[in-house]
Amino acid sequence: MQAIIFYTHGGAIQKVVLTKTNTTDIRSATFVDLIYGIVLFLFKEVSKLPMSTTWVFVGLLAGREIAVAWNEKHRSRREVSRLVLSDFAKITFGLLISVGIAYLLPYLHEIAHPH
Repeated sequence: MQAIIFYTHGGAIQKVVLTKTNTTDIRSATFVDLIYGIVLFLFKEVSKLPMSTTWVFVGLLAGREIAVAWNEKHRSRREVSRLVLSDFAKITFGLLISVGIAYLLPYLHEIAHPH
């Protein structure tokens, strides 16, 4: 999987990242990585609460995009709202698909291996 991700230059998630303001700037990308790393470390080492790295990452990008839009006026608030809602709709769709698959697995197993 890692080879495929490298071959596709980051795949679908990279397309989402590139829609954000200044994410190709190494300083900005490093700051996002630093905050993401801190959040993941805190959830892993400090918190007993389970979490999804996808939701943390998209939430971090959304929060950053909102802050950039409000402070630097690169995009209108309406455009940023559409972008953020689109990102959350995509990961919610992915969540629903994965929950649906997990829910259907016992039934699919029963069909493939009847007693």
